[in-house]
Amino acid sequence: MSVSDRNPQYHCPLRDKFINIGEADFLVVSKQAKADLPKPGEPVAQANIVFHRALEEEMDDILEVCNYFWDETEFFCFDQTFDVTKCVNILALAEGEVAGFLSHKKVDDAVVIVALNVYPEFQGQGIARLLLKEVTEQAHKQECNTLKLATSNDDLPALCLYQKLGFRITDVKVGAVAKHHGGDLKGFGGIPIRDEIRLEKKI
Repeated sequence: MSVSDRNPQYHCPLRDKFINIGEADFLVVSKQAKADLPKPGEPVAQANIVFHRALEEEMDDILEVCNYFWDETEFFCFDQTFDVTKCVNILALAEGEVAGFLSHKKVDDAVVIVALNVYPEFQGQGIARLLLKEVTEQAHKQECNTLKLATSNDDLPALCLYQKLGFRITDVKVGAVAKHHGGDLKGFGGIPIRDEIRLEKKI
């Protein structure tokens, strides 16, 4: 599937339209200007956003999010393949509608975040941050003191979010993503997807 055929991944507030990764780009603006930009749709009140561990009968919702964003339900990172159907999945519901999810699995003394995304119409409302807060609480319950995740070199929005939330880059596996997919893919803003960037956060 080419970049232009991908489902919309982001909301562009300047044009008020949903765009795929090939159409996305960064624009440096002041925080004041950013605050003035419209959000996708009406913001959902925090009280109407709930999180819960996905039940077996909700697996179709998890698979739908995975296929929407990645066209796959198995993710290769940290030198192994994670199947979301065998992971713990947290659903985010906004006013009863699926807004996004986070998939994670305990590996040794750490919790690995396997997948995380929020539908474009619900982005910009702090749902990804709340999902990460939720998984942090789950990690504490499992007596884990480290969160791990990996993303690709092109995913600048994710790298920005994770680092702002305290994750630090611990390793870069050069060429790992391209090797797994059999060659370079076009990613955010046309950046070639090649490398796996690993991040960790002590909790």
